[in-house]
Amino acid sequence: MQRLNRTIGALAAAVALLMPAAGQAEGEPSLAFTPSTNGAYDYGTVVVCQTASQTFTLTNSGGSATAALTVALTGSAAFTKTADACTATSLGPGKSCSVTVVYSPTAAGQSDTATLAASGRKAAASTSLTLTGTGGGPLHIYWGHSPFMPEIGRADIDGQNVDQSFIDIVGPSEPVWVAVDSSHIYWTNFGTGEIGRADLNGGGVNQSFITGASSPSGVAVDSGHIYWTNSGFNGTIGRADLNGGDVNQTFIIPPASFPYGVTVDSGHIYWTNGLVVGTIGRADLDGQNADPSFIPAFSPRGVAVDSCHIYWANENFNGDIHGTIGRADLNGQNVNQSFITGAIVPEGVAVDPN
Repeated sequence: MQRLNRTIGALAAAVALLMPAAGQAEGEPSLAFTPSTNGAYDYGTVVVCQTASQTFTLTNSGGSATAALTVALTGSAAFTKTADACTATSLGPGKSCSVTVVYSPTAAGQSDTATLAASGRKAAASTSLTLTGTGGGPLHIYWGHSPFMPEIGRADIDGQNVDQSFIDIVGPSEPVWVAVDSSHIYWTNFGTGEIGRADLNGGGVNQSFITGASSPSGVAVDSGHIYWTNSGFNGTIGRADLNGGDVNQTFIIPPASFPYGVTVDSGHIYWTNGLVVGTIGRADLDGQNADPSFIPAFSPRGVAVDSCHIYWANENFNGDIHGTIGRADLNGQNVNQSFITGAIVPEGVAVDPN
């Protein structure tokens, strides 16, 4: 009997060693969101009025279920939870679910932060992820006064803090057209034949940044060059480096008449031939393959381009004071001279992503 008792005791001790302590019978849940870098996810810079969407996977790598989960998003209203397959779900070991959060910044230059958190009834069933993002895009609007008030105006992108005399231009100038890049403002001085430039804060004004132009009107800028139209019956397209060097007043010499507006994209330069010819011209970025009659138009003035289309202002349509906004595909096809009607002698035109 004594030997039997010893045997039973040994077996009981062995079983006890194999069993986990109370409350750990199945292990604890362990939650984590992916993608994640050190508990955070950065949406990067997103242009204001556009959105960035990210789907996060929530995984339980622990040894027991979470019980019913709750997923909450707190912080900046720029972040919105648009899909949630995790809330009210009990996530078992090795199981996953997903949550989608969209970032829609409201102000350029503003940083936004939010927290995405998941929790269950068990203390260990919780995790959180810090979300960050920055609004991108333009901070200001600029315009030229012509010809009686030779100044450059500026306002915040929301129309506030209007300054009609942001840059005061001295001399017999006529700032007809304005262009801007990430560091400078450029304008054409129609009366003096110069291209002016200033810093974005209005300092460093150089009225004669580029000289030798002939009644310059339109101006455009890309990552490497400045372009402008030398208007006149035998007009040209000029070009210079961003530092004002390597000036070429006859970069493109099309058989054009009174070139006015000019714009540029990743592959081509476009300009308007107004008054007499009435066309939209196009050339490669190196100035080759110039086609001054790429698209017919009616006294076109401003021109703009996006990833799909070319737009231009027909100052008058068939001699009518009521002009139009024309549109065509980037290859010059599907021309619609009356894409938008009802304008009165339209001049400038611009396009945004929407």
